[in-house]
Amino acid sequence: MKKTLIYASLCLLAITGCKDEDTTPEPKLEEINTVPGFYKPNTNKDLYGKNEPEFTVIVNGSDGVKEPWDLDFHPSRTNELWILNKGTESTGGTTLTISDAGGASQKVEYRKDGNSWHFMALPSALSFSQENDNWATSAEILDANRRGGSFTGPSLWSSDMDVYARPSGGNGSHLDMLHGSPFSMGIESDKDNAFWVFDGYNKHLCWYDFKSDHGPGNSDHDDGKIHRYREVKLTRVPNVASHMVLDKETGWLYIVDSGTKRILKVDTKTGTYKSSLNLTNEQLAEHWDMVDMDLKVFASSNLTMPSGIEISKNVLYVSDNETGEIIAYALDTGYELARLNTGKKGIMGIKADKDGKLWFVSTETDEVIRIDPR
Repeated sequence: MKKTLIYASLCLLAITGCKDEDTTPEPKLEEINTVPGFYKPNTNKDLYGKNEPEFTVIVNGSDGVKEPWDLDFHPSRTNELWILNKGTESTGGTTLTISDAGGASQKVEYRKDGNSWHFMALPSALSFSQENDNWATSAEILDANRRGGSFTGPSLWSSDMDVYARPSGGNGSHLDMLHGSPFSMGIESDKDNAFWVFDGYNKHLCWYDFKSDHGPGNSDHDDGKIHRYREVKLTRVPNVASHMVLDKETGWLYIVDSGTKRILKVDTKTGTYKSSLNLTNEQLAEHWDMVDMDLKVFASSNLTMPSGIEISKNVLYVSDNETGEIIAYALDTGYELARLNTGKKGIMGIKADKDGKLWFVSTETDEVIRIDPR
């Protein structure tokens, strides 16, 4: 299969439109060479030649992969990869935990929580906390109780395999859940038990802090916090995840806004309290309206249906759910460095391992694939 590489600069947009003149220096060729599996332009011969990357299938439908929407590496257990299957409205989502992913001793463990019907209802994304090994999921459903209301939001889980999806004597094994963001299309860890959430129902960015979890299967949410950044407007596309990634060194959060075919970036160190908001579905410690967050458009051209996003070695990657391409951008300038056609439509979550290799999931082929440069 012939791979296509396009090398082009992007017009960086302000919220109001293009700048008259872009004076940002073009990326250096050595920047492009840092992109594993993507190659610099060469007009004298085929761009790939003998260097076409290999697409290694790690697991597929025979291993329990079924409509995967996201993936993430466990922060403290080496080379342990977690896969999130969306499931159905009647069953709830499931996970695969892959130890020694892609290695000689790879093992796959399938798990379904006892009440995934509610706490993992149509999950769209997962993200691990780097500080405590907990993880959270967002949910693309209006009402996790299926009663016609608007009652759902992110759930918090333990990665302790003696706890997750094991009987707790309570209501499933979840550690916490808050119900203020139906149709949430993406989630990204901030710190500890706090996460950024793409709220597709309310159409803006939210920050959730579960604070102290209530323990497996319990129900006390009173210490939870929700901050709403309603100036950061987001547009959901049904059945397409809008993932996010946080650059912890700078504090910039990069958001796939699938509905407008843009990549936004917000400075998480900005934003101020404006007022308290009325409570909706449950008692909270804080429900705040936040304003004045620094917002920019990172990329807004040549994207058909962006979905997945990742940062590795000063390169930002975006997967295109419709075309099967992965596009690489210089993180500092927003210039498009290169793109790779994987031949796999339905790409959503993408993730880089410790060596910088990219892994991705395809919902259409029920596969988890690693890109191996050659």
